[in-house]
Amino acid sequence: MLKARDQRAFLKAQIAQKGLPSLSLSLNVPGFPKSNSTVGSFFRSCLRDLKNTFVAHRIDIHEKEAIEICDTAGDFYLIPFSIDDFGLNEIKQICEDFEENHPLGRFVDVDLNDQQGNTVSSGKSKLCFFCREKPAIECRRENAHSFDELRTFMFSEMAVFLGCQRKKQIIKKLASLAQQAILAEIALTPKPGLVDRHSSGSHSDMNYQMFVDSTEAISFGFDELVREGFAFQNDDLTKALPRLRDIGLQMESAMFEATGNVNTQKGVIFLMGLSLFACGKLFSQSDRFQVGEFRNIIRGICKDMVRNEMGNPSGKSHGEKVFLKYGFSGARGEAESGFATVFDFGLPEIIQEKQLNDESMTKCLLAIAANNNDTNILFRSNTEVLNRFKNLCRIALDDFNPANYDALADVCKQENISPGGSADLLAVTTFVWSVIQADKQKHFTF
Repeated sequence: MLKARDQRAFLKAQIAQKGLPSLSLSLNVPGFPKSNSTVGSFFRSCLRDLKNTFVAHRIDIHEKEAIEICDTAGDFYLIPFSIDDFGLNEIKQICEDFEENHPLGRFVDVDLNDQQGNTVSSGKSKLCFFCREKPAIECRRENAHSFDELRTFMFSEMAVFLGCQRKKQIIKKLASLAQQAILAEIALTPKPGLVDRHSSGSHSDMNYQMFVDSTEAISFGFDELVREGFAFQNDDLTKALPRLRDIGLQMESAMFEATGNVNTQKGVIFLMGLSLFACGKLFSQSDRFQVGEFRNIIRGICKDMVRNEMGNPSGKSHGEKVFLKYGFSGARGEAESGFATVFDFGLPEIIQEKQLNDESMTKCLLAIAANNNDTNILFRSNTEVLNRFKNLCRIALDDFNPANYDALADVCKQENISPGGSADLLAVTTFVWSVIQADKQKHFTF
């Protein structure tokens, strides 16, 4: 322990020999060992926040000369900096503000050394982080608390903090991936019968900008859906439906307000909403994305949905009317299957290409449309037109060239059809692919 402390003093002295002040970060960990996985993760979180504080205050730190170690004395970070625009007292105040404003700042020490290597002290003493009544130095002198109770309390507080940080970061990441996936589907150009950057397809009441505006309008619900998944505890996943629908209806209202009452994205609100909730539920239990568990959660939420919701003779939605006429269950059936079309046909195309680009997304759309009884097409036409369209999708996928793709666009124009359901599934497939890639990069592991 003494050797580790001497080493830190030596490192600070080396910086002082260059005529530079230094900042250090360490933690107040009672007893031994001074670090473990929880402490290390908390230290790295504090370090990220401290670096952001440096940048926010435009403190000129010498990042290339930073030292980060973990030894007998615990986790430690040391960095020299320049004070061209700041006085040491001003920087000391910034350090103290960082400690005071951090939720667990009582565990954190941000120390400042001047150009001679001397500690710059404010003369203030911290309260004991356990009893919060006396200065910490008095509790240590009086042995007021045992190491065991201090360490148990500290590790518990750190674990809760890290759990909240993990949840916050995962929610932010998943919401971002959902929005990116929807925008990627909208931007894919050309798309037969669908709105893209250059055409409104078979739609006279909507365009590309309307879809962009609609996506922005509904995006507020993405993080809320993930948060609901994290919070859901009931073993009966069907109990999640009312809450999901409540959020979905709020998103639909925002969509209609943004589009002047044009339905641009009701389907994707439903399918992406399920996906985000399922991811939240999954990551509340695991650090890794598991396709099987993701699909099981979707199936659990939507168990018997088609039977319970699609047989009403007075059904008013397009999907319900198509089901009564043709027996195809649309988005509800897809959800009840755990996104069978996504995983059996769409995702393999992107996996085969090994990247997300216009070609892989176009092939993904073709694979989905060739195997999807798209209720958007059926509502506008009949099974004969649908089967003709699906067959042309297979041909275009097997022989991927512009002529075959143009034939699809011609049919959509002639029959005034639009494979909107397949477009929604493309967005979900893109989202799932992005989550899988983020998982490989350990974006959900903290």
